[in-house]
Amino acid sequence: MAKKLSGWTPKTEHLLFHNCGVGYDIIDHALEASFPLNLLNELRTNGWIGGDDERCGDNKAKRKGRLVPARTALDVNLQSFLGGFLDSVRGDESAFISREERSRSDFSVNYPFLHRFISCIESTVTKDDWLFQQHFEFDTSQTSVQLATYTGDGKSGYPRHCDRGMTCTQEGNHSKSDDEVGKMQRLLTFVYYLTPSDWDDQLDRGALRMFLPEQNDDASEEANNNHGYFDVTPHSGRMVVFRSDVMEHEVMPSKRRDRIAITVWLYGRQVRKGNDKLVVSLGKDSAKSGSGGAITIFDNVLPPPLPIAESINQQQKEATIFVAIPSYRDIETFPTIKSLIETSNNPQRIYIGVVFQIDTSSNEEIEQFTSGNNHASCFKKYRWNQQTNLRTITIDHRHATGPCYARHLAQSLHRGEQYILQIDSHMRFRPGWDDYLIHQLNQCQEPSMSVLTTYPPNYDPPHGPGSHAETRGTILVPWKFDDKDGMLRQKGRLMNNVTGSNQDSSNIPCLLFAAGFNFSHSSLLELCPYDGKLHGLFFGEEISMAVRLFTNGVDLFAPPETVCYHMWKRNPLRKKQGANSDNGGDASIDANGPTRGREASLNVVRMQLRGMGRGLGTERTVKQFEESLGVDFEKLELLKGCENVGLEDKAFVSSSQRIAGDDTTLSGGEEVGIAENDMSTVMSLVSQFMGNK
Repeated sequence: MAKKLSGWTPKTEHLLFHNCGVGYDIIDHALEASFPLNLLNELRTNGWIGGDDERCGDNKAKRKGRLVPARTALDVNLQSFLGGFLDSVRGDESAFISREERSRSDFSVNYPFLHRFISCIESTVTKDDWLFQQHFEFDTSQTSVQLATYTGDGKSGYPRHCDRGMTCTQEGNHSKSDDEVGKMQRLLTFVYYLTPSDWDDQLDRGALRMFLPEQNDDASEEANNNHGYFDVTPHSGRMVVFRSDVMEHEVMPSKRRDRIAITVWLYGRQVRKGNDKLVVSLGKDSAKSGSGGAITIFDNVLPPPLPIAESINQQQKEATIFVAIPSYRDIETFPTIKSLIETSNNPQRIYIGVVFQIDTSSNEEIEQFTSGNNHASCFKKYRWNQQTNLRTITIDHRHATGPCYARHLAQSLHRGEQYILQIDSHMRFRPGWDDYLIHQLNQCQEPSMSVLTTYPPNYDPPHGPGSHAETRGTILVPWKFDDKDGMLRQKGRLMNNVTGSNQDSSNIPCLLFAAGFNFSHSSLLELCPYDGKLHGLFFGEEISMAVRLFTNGVDLFAPPETVCYHMWKRNPLRKKQGANSDNGGDASIDANGPTRGREASLNVVRMQLRGMGRGLGTERTVKQFEESLGVDFEKLELLKGCENVGLEDKAFVSSSQRIAGDDTTLSGGEEVGIAENDMSTVMSLVSQFMGNK
């Protein structure tokens, strides 16, 4: 039996299934490191690809092998109409390795590597427990294989197209409509690169440009800045798999050297049990169909996957992560856990600790907030064991004393995992978040003394951020001093596309701390644990942690990409009782005791900001923190320019652009766009969200 592709995970299946969302995945090292060169040599030995210029001299035939200039159906039609006046749409030389040749009895002998390559792909997608088997039917007898070379002349490419609409004439008859009911069509595309091992994205170029579904055809600068496309560098041994019927893509010209790739198309059709057709909505509205028994899939899709560096090693891929979540009567808690699992590259390494603060006298509320039964099938699909990987503490909400105590309890559920992610109970994640955060943290000069933290953009339940979600990063900056308690408020500013075309993945230094999203080595739990005695405190919680971390020698950074999304709409249960209380707290403090210890906690923080409070370290001083941040804690003043945190104005998105693309947030009955350069920023929503209007 053929082996499966390495790196093929439940995340891959999920991305490909949700064709109205992402529709593709990138798999590095799908086969062993030596495989690309072995396959390339095999193809050369059998005459498919010629040798290099040095070995073949002026013999063009030997250099080309069996490859010929590629043509699409459009080329054929234009040539017939214009008598060959126009050049081909495509700029590559290619050849199909026919089904007839692949069906010969000696094919596996003459082509052991190619035979294994095709078999691995077919075996992977036809295994019994695969998600696609529930909704898609494949016919491997129609599998199509093509070898293509783009010369490194800086000109040869392939314009934007879809594999369903511009198939090559060598593949057969194009007279039938793609809409023909029951027809087996190209369903999955697998592109595998046989480029030199030192291929450089800048010097060699030749990227595969993937256009996200439902993007406007106008490839304007604004669309590029919003990640309307994603460029994939054709590194040797890299495989890109995508939905043939969904993903429009373009081959960019390469320089210096030839770009060689082999493509496998799997043919199939959408089905469901009972032979009823699967109806998929590619828009934001539900699918409409008159056919009986049709399935409707809403636009409940994942945001674009995070760029995962090739340099991430096996040890990092297997490192365990503990996720600490305080939850106050929040219906979004288990959807948040589901998002963590279904977007993780390695769900089995994720351990989660939740502190439920609920009405323990209500069986209905216990079932509603603490049971994950509705998501059991999802956890099973991703092989995540809720019994072993989920730890919980449940307390009555009337005994809740604010976010610090709840986060302190959540941290107590840590059991030696290597990394810790602290979040709120109403969040959604981008695919690959676990590998991305580990890699980004290890890019810091001292990973064990660093924290990644920021305020995420908004999402609106139940469907999540969607395929057009904001992917640019945010950074925390000082905002204002509160007139009531004198605490420094902070806000998140949306960054311009600092990563460009993934050329710069550097973290951005910052000084402020976000309680609802921070990632670090778990060793920091001993150095700077949450203070469980700061009862009744929300505003003041984050500045307290920031100054403690700073004085203990810990550096904070904002990741260059958005990793997750936060629901900033206020939970009405937080203020259901005692509506006049000003308690705050995303992990919540019950309204029955709004001032319980709050003033004492504020005094602890005020002392810390004067350099005398508990929990401070000796590596750096509070005065250094104050000067670096650009504020005056004594006078309660912001110094000029502090909102730029040492960056130029052009590093930030203008106030006319919103953090979450087309998303808006309803707060207090008003529609608030999440802008950046004014007070309608993330933190202003936080303030309204927590009832501090």
